[in-house]
Amino acid sequence: MSKLAEFLTAQKRLFSQDLEIKRLQAEVAQLKAQNSSMREGMRRCVSCEYRIDFKNRQGQPPAGDAINNKPDN
Repeated sequence: MSKLAEFLTAQKRLFSQDLEIKRLQAEVAQLKAQNSSMREGMRRCVSCEYRIDFKNRQGQPPAGDAINNKPDN
């Protein structure tokens, strides 16, 4: 009887892990879709705060602010 209990416990654990894997895979797919959507939105938006902040962090002048960021000669 002990072996049957061990088998059923292992099967229950595998089933729980399989459900968790499926839930996490669905979450990853959802996050990838959101990330892709945000990236596409940022490509289209040349003056939004996110893009300006990203360019500032990369050391590039933000779009639409080229007049104020002329190099000193």
